[in-house]
Amino acid sequence: MNPSSSIILDYTLHDLYSAESNDDPNTVLIYYPLQFGHNNEGTQTKFAYGYRAEEEDEDATSSLAMAANMVPQRYAFSAGKMPLVILDFISPGQPGGKDIKCSQETDAKPARYFDFYRTFAQLQSDQQPSLSFAKSPDSIELSLGARIAVLLPTDCLSHLPHLTCPETHYEILSKRGLAVSGLPTPPSRVIDTLLVEYEDPSVLVKETTRMTYAIDQHDTPFMVKLPQSISGMGTFAIISETDRAQVKALLITQLGVMLQQLNHTNQHLYPCSIVLQDFIDGPVVALSFFVTRTGQPKFVACCEQLFDEHSHWIGGSISYRQQAEYQETFSALTGKVAAFLHNKGYQGPAGIDIVTNQTNGEQMVIDLNVRVTGTFHLGPLAGHFTSRGYFEAALTTGDFFCSRDTFEGAFADEIREGSLIVSGWVHDESRLKSHAAITVGARDADHLKEYLHRVKDFGLQN
Repeated sequence: MNPSSSIILDYTLHDLYSAESNDDPNTVLIYYPLQFGHNNEGTQTKFAYGYRAEEEDEDATSSLAMAANMVPQRYAFSAGKMPLVILDFISPGQPGGKDIKCSQETDAKPARYFDFYRTFAQLQSDQQPSLSFAKSPDSIELSLGARIAVLLPTDCLSHLPHLTCPETHYEILSKRGLAVSGLPTPPSRVIDTLLVEYEDPSVLVKETTRMTYAIDQHDTPFMVKLPQSISGMGTFAIISETDRAQVKALLITQLGVMLQQLNHTNQHLYPCSIVLQDFIDGPVVALSFFVTRTGQPKFVACCEQLFDEHSHWIGGSISYRQQAEYQETFSALTGKVAAFLHNKGYQGPAGIDIVTNQTNGEQMVIDLNVRVTGTFHLGPLAGHFTSRGYFEAALTTGDFFCSRDTFEGAFADEIREGSLIVSGWVHDESRLKSHAAITVGARDADHLKEYLHRVKDFGLQN
């Protein structure tokens, strides 16, 4: 991309980490695909994740895998000039896993790496992350005094110094952690497992039956949440009796898998709980902010979320003219959450999903995402879009049955004008399919809706 047309962010994660200090934050971002969950060979899993609970067909599984692989790319779009390490290896013991060294390509830059380089090349040079790829946990080298920041704690990085204690991070990421946090949330019931280890399979059956019994007793509508979930996976809305039966059957199966990951190293982290949460009727927004080293919240963006027919998160939209009002409206609640996270020792990006009870106006936290959020980058892009007369913007993600060259060629004018940004792209050459994150800006909400439809339609028809 021509430097004169480079995207300039209003600020980056590097700027936010550097706030309140003139020193370099000496923080290294280490990002990896969702479903990563690698542990050290021959050891028990400590940081267990069970948010992928649906049975998917082959095409859906392929799409989810590509979406998971795209996560570190789109989440790092607004990282700025700081070290970014992408984990690029298969763990022994994982399905399809082999010896780490043997499973990797011998060339220095596999084709999939260029998806990252191409995305970050759109940014002006002093806002591009210093990108590297790690072939194994032991290959990661940090400078003296550096600490890492991750999206989700994972076992294979436990030997490295973290900006936030991994166990604490795991706790404040969990739905159980939110339910017992003391923050204003909808009434919630936590159901913990009574197991630690077992040998008799019949014990597992009895435990899953016990844990899911409360689902039959709870009045509809309500939500059922697994302790660690992301992008809507592992979170279920029960509106009807059909929903109740389907979700309960699914959770009995999923809990059987999750409970097998329970052991003495992670029992105190509650990796296998269920949270039942009352459904609150009212508008919901997703607010992104940054907790500084002194615990101050820096407002980033307040968005509406977009979900597909399976209730999976696929993006979000922002109205830049409403941001000042949103910031003021939710300032007190944001301050409470920032103080809670700071007291836990957390510094970094976070997001809260807030529902406002339409009966009494009470604001409640229905989800707490202690990491970069999917719509975080829409905040730093405010100047880019509004300076061009685009006061509405959105991110949409999904499958595209075309190459990136084809897509960018078809939208060359929009890219040149600055109304369209490819903020993430991965491809599957064997299936001639891609998964992309496309960010667009428009003059108003109606034009934005039309724009999103045009982008989606192009990807599906080619």
